[in-house]
Amino acid sequence: MRMYDLIMKKRNGHELSEKEIRYMITEYTADRIPDYQMSAMMMAIYFQGMSEEETLYLTLSLIHISEP
Repeated sequence: MRMYDLIMKKRNGHELSEKEIRYMITEYTADRIPDYQMSAMMMAIYFQGMSEEETLYLTLSLIHISEP
């Protein structure tokens, strides 16, 4: 899985899967995805929005990384 492909998928208006969102958050918080790529993803999300499912997956991913 590549962040570039996820950015393009979201930019083109497609939904991200739970696995893709989990990958994005896990890799970013481990400093394996650069800030500029996450910024590009945030811009794609800003313009395309997120479905309820994507929002749920993002929230659950963020909760999971904050657990000890």
